Amino acid sequence: MIILEHTIPLAIIAMGIAIAIAVGLFSAWRYLKIELFNILIMSVRLLFIALLAWCMLQPSFKQSVTHLLKPRFIVIVDTSKSMLLGPPVEGATNRWTEAKNALDQPWKSVVAAECDIDTYYFAAELGSRIEINAVDTVEVNGSSTLIRDSLRNLGDRYKGQNVTGILLLSDAIDTREADDGWANEKWPIPIYSVRLEPKAAWEIEPDIRVDTVNTPRRVTVGWNTELKVVISGQGTKGQPVNVQLFKNGALQNEAPTQIPDGGGAREVSFQLQNPEIGVYNYRVFLPPLQGETHTNDNEYVMNVQVIDTKNRLLYVEGPPRWESKYLTHVLKSIKQVTPLCFIRGAKGKFLVTAGTQGSMTADMTESQLSFFKILILGNLNAEELGDQRALNLIKFVDDGGSLILLGGTRAWGANGIQNTPLRKILPVKSFGSMIEGKYPVALTAEGKVHPAFSGEQKYWEDVPPVLSIFPDAALSAGAESLITANTDKGPTPMIVSQRYGQGKVVALYTDSLWRWQLDPRANENQQYQRFWEQLMVWLSPSEKEGPTQKLDIFSDKEQMYLGEQMEISARFSDSKGESIQNATMNCEITTPDKRTIPFVMAKQQVIASGKSFSGFATKFTAEIAGIHQAVAVAEIEGKKVTSDPISFFIKAFTPESVPRPAKTEVLEAIAQNSGGKFFESVKDMNEALSSLSFTKREEETVKYSSLWQNFIIISCLITLLTIEWSIRKWRNMP
Repeated sequence: MIILEHTIPLAIIAMGIAIAIAVGLFSAWRYLKIELFNILIMSVRLLFIALLAWCMLQPSFKQSVTHLLKPRFIVIVDTSKSMLLGPPVEGATNRWTEAKNALDQPWKSVVAAECDIDTYYFAAELGSRIEINAVDTVEVNGSSTLIRDSLRNLGDRYKGQNVTGILLLSDAIDTREADDGWANEKWPIPIYSVRLEPKAAWEIEPDIRVDTVNTPRRVTVGWNTELKVVISGQGTKGQPVNVQLFKNGALQNEAPTQIPDGGGAREVSFQLQNPEIGVYNYRVFLPPLQGETHTNDNEYVMNVQVIDTKNRLLYVEGPPRWESKYLTHVLKSIKQVTPLCFIRGAKGKFLVTAGTQGSMTADMTESQLSFFKILILGNLNAEELGDQRALNLIKFVDDGGSLILLGGTRAWGANGIQNTPLRKILPVKSFGSMIEGKYPVALTAEGKVHPAFSGEQKYWEDVPPVLSIFPDAALSAGAESLITANTDKGPTPMIVSQRYGQGKVVALYTDSLWRWQLDPRANENQQYQRFWEQLMVWLSPSEKEGPTQKLDIFSDKEQMYLGEQMEISARFSDSKGESIQNATMNCEITTPDKRTIPFVMAKQQVIASGKSFSGFATKFTAEIAGIHQAVAVAEIEGKKVTSDPISFFIKAFTPESVPRPAKTEVLEAIAQNSGGKFFESVKDMNEALSSLSFTKREEETVKYSSLWQNFIIISCLITLLTIEWSIRKWRNMP
C-alpha cells in the first residue's frame, strides 16, 4: 500500500519550495556577477532544492504482515521435601522420580511444536521460569508447599495471555491450608495432573497431628474467646481422638472427635475464660493412638496475653450520618474498649453520644490523647481538623496509639485531611473522588490472614457490597490493602492498614460500610459487628504507664521448625521516642528445658512495625522443640532495663517429612473444576497431551519504508552540498 509520507498540506510544501527558489534566484541576481563559476554555483543550489523537493513529495510503502502467535503451555513442578517420599513398598519409586518420568515423555516434543512451554518449580513460593530440561538441576528441599498460592500467582502472571493448559506435577499436600476445600475453586486455565504413586500402595500407619491452632493472642480480661484446633490424620481404625487443652500445665478441657480411617480433618473448639491479667501458656495435645509412632506432631503450644479492660477509645465524628449511627452502637457493645464518642452538632458544637465525658473534649490535644489507646477520626475536613490536631495525632500514633480514619466525603474530599500534616501517615498516597453504585468487595490475600477478618472462612467468603468508593487508591510504602472493591476500572483498595512508628493506622475509603449491617444475612454472619470487634482486638495494646526509657523486642516469626533461623531485634528509646545507642544490649532466651541462654545483640539498622530505626539485633537458630520466651535486657549507666517477653514455638517436625500418601483426590478436584483432566498413569497423560488441539492467535505488524531513503538519493544530496562548498572555498567566497 502506497501512502503519502508528509503530513503538511501539499500547497504549503509547494509554496515553501517556490519561496526557496525565488530567494535563491534573487540573491544570485542581486549579489553575483554573471560568470561561469557563479552560474555553476547557482545551478548546484537549484539542483539541490529540486532534489530535496522531490524527496519531500515522495510517498512511502506501508506493508502489513500477519503473524501467528503460539499459545503457551505451562508446566509447574512441586519441589518440596514430600516429593522425595514414596510408598513403603519394595521396588516403588518416589514421587519426584515419577514427576521426572512424566516430563521425559514424547508429549513434550509434540506440544513444543505447537506451543511455547514455560516451566516453573514451586514449594513455599513460585520460582522463576526455567527450561523444561533444567528441572533436574532444581533442589528438592522445600520445607512447605503452597499449591493454592502458587496457582493463583501463576494465573496473575499469565492473565490475558493465550494459555492452553497447565500440567501440575505434585503430591497435592498443601501445608498452609487447614482443609482441602480450596481445591473446589474455579480455575480459569485447564489444569492437568497425574497420579505419581500407585493406588493403595500405602499401608496406612495410625497417625494424628495438630495442623493449626487459631485464637487471639492478646485478649481483654473478662472477655471469653474461642480457641479453634484443626487436627488431621489417617489409619485410625475407628479409634476415638481425644483433644486435650492444658493451661499452664493443668488440664482444662477435653473434646473427643473421630477421624475416618482413610484420612480426613476435624475442627474442635474450646471456650477460653480470661478472668485475670497475665500471660498464660496453652498446650493442645493429642494422646497417641495405639500403634502410632510419629508423635512429634501431636501437640501445639502458644501463649495468650490477657490485658486490662481500660483500653480507652475516642471517636470524633462530623455531622451525624448512617455510619456514625451504626458504629456508635457497635462500639458500645465491644468489651475490650471503653468508648467516648463525639458527634458534631448544630453550630459546630460537639455532642457526646456514648461514654462519660468528664473533663474530655473533642480538641484532641496532646495531653488528652495520652489517655486513649485508639482514636477513630470521622468525616472532618482539613479546616475542622486543623494542623495542630493533625500533628498531635501523628505523635499519638508514633508513640504507640492506633488511629482509624473512617473518612467520608468531607475527609476524603478536595479539602480533606490529606491537606493537613496527617498526610504523612496516610496509608495511601492518592485517590479519586467518590463514585456511587453497587460495588462488590472481596478480601485480599493479606486480608484473609489479618486478625480483623479471622474466624471461620464462611463468614468472609461472600462479603456484602458497598454503595460508594473512593477509587484509584495508590498505597503508601509498607501499607496493605485488606479489602478491595471491584469498580469498572478493576479492583481498588477499600480498607487499608499500615504500621507507623509504634502504632497502627487503618483507613476506610468508602462511606457506606454500614450497609454490611443491613445485608439480609447480617443476623447470620454479623460481618459488620465481627469486623469492628476483631479490628479492636488487633488495635488494642495493654493499658499501663510508659516508662521514661522504653525497651521493645520483636521477632520476625511466631513459629518455625527445628534448624530454621529467626531474627530477634530490639529498640531502646527515651521518653521522646529517640533511639538510645550507648547501651549494652543482650537477648535472654528461655528454652523449653528452662535454660536461659544470653545472646549479644549488635547495633544495626532495624526494620520493625513498618519503620526503620537504629536498634539492636541477633540471630537465633532453633535447636530444641517447644515454646521459647525471649526478653531484651539493656544496661546503661549501671542500670538494667528489661523488655516485656515475647514467645515463639519451635515445631519438632516439618509436615513435608511426615510419611503419608499423596492427595490424589485434591488433584482430581482441581482438574475437574478447571476443565482439565486427572490421569491415572503417565502413559494416559502422554497420550492425552500429545493429542491436544491448540488455537493460535493472529497479530498484525506494520512496516513503513520511504522511497527516497536509499543510498543513491542521500549520496546525491551530500554530493551537491559538497560541490557547492568546494567551489565557494576555491573562489574564497563567503
